Amino acid sequence: MMLDIDYFKSINDQYGHQSGNEILIQMSDLLREIVGNRGTLTRYGGEEFIIILPDVKKEEAIQMGESIRQTIENFSFYMHDNLADERKTISTKITVSIGVASAPADTDNAISLIRYADRALYLGAKRVGRNKVAEYVG
Repeated sequence: MMLDIDYFKSINDQYGHQSGNEILIQMSDLLREIVGNRGTLTRYGGEEFIIILPDVKKEEAIQMGESIRQTIENFSFYMHDNLADERKTISTKITVSIGVASAPADTDNAISLIRYADRALYLGAKRVGRNKVAEYVG
């Protein structure tokens, strides 16, 4: 599963990179709590995360992705406005887009698995409006 925070650049642009970092820390904590010992969570890029779920079928991963998406959508994130004259705390809502690919159904190659999850994320979720879970269809 590859997860990307929607419109993350606008947070950095409007409130500063320290504020974006505050969001990333909260997102990491929330994802770690959700995933627990069912899988491995890694930060893959600026605001992208990968969740590896061993021995989980694609359908289950899609359901878990939807649960993650909804949990994040309903969660209140807090950050400071680091660009304002007065550094005040702001509550904000965040959404994520998620791409799901699986092995061995989609591929047995680890690099291809990441690539396919990335394709599902961008082609199946980001390009059709964001705040969605999409599966790789080869």
